[in-house]
Amino acid sequence: MDTQSMLRFPVHAPSPSAPSRGRLLRALGALAVVVLVGCTAADTSMDAPAVSDAAAAIVATRVEVHRSPGCGCCHEWEAYMADHGFAVEAADDPGIVSFKTENGVPAGVQSCHTALIDGYVVEGHVPVEAIEDLLSRRPAIDGIALPGMPPGSPGMPGEKEGPFEILALADGETTTFGAY
Repeated sequence: MDTQSMLRFPVHAPSPSAPSRGRLLRALGALAVVVLVGCTAADTSMDAPAVSDAAAAIVATRVEVHRSPGCGCCHEWEAYMADHGFAVEAADDPGIVSFKTENGVPAGVQSCHTALIDGYVVEGHVPVEAIEDLLSRRPAIDGIALPGMPPGSPGMPGEKEGPFEILALADGETTTFGAY
């Protein structure tokens, strides 16, 4: 199925009295991990094939991508994520700038697409290794970002010139998450 015909989802502004979307998504993500770990343990006791916790978590992880209308490289990053076992759902989002702001992505680190993955915001062409680290470490942050659209990053043409500096996002501020 091509990404143009995939599920479309509305973008809603949160009400002032509602918990932040990020907190709700992180809570749901934590619940999913608890359920997944319970299911994996139960399956192991029934002589099911052994599956590593990291592999099981990725297979079960949904990626909701909001992208700039008409952007072509977003499709490439979505395909990259699907190739790594993630369940990708994507849609053009005419209100993408507001969506980024509502989800704590500062203007200086914004890229062409924003993904919600297991309670975290993932901004831009972030390599899967950084996402795997995020999901396995589960730090108390809003998400991670790779600012701009660097050549050689997943979904972008060109040569990678060195490790990508991935930023941690927390309360509208950025710090270093790691180099990948």
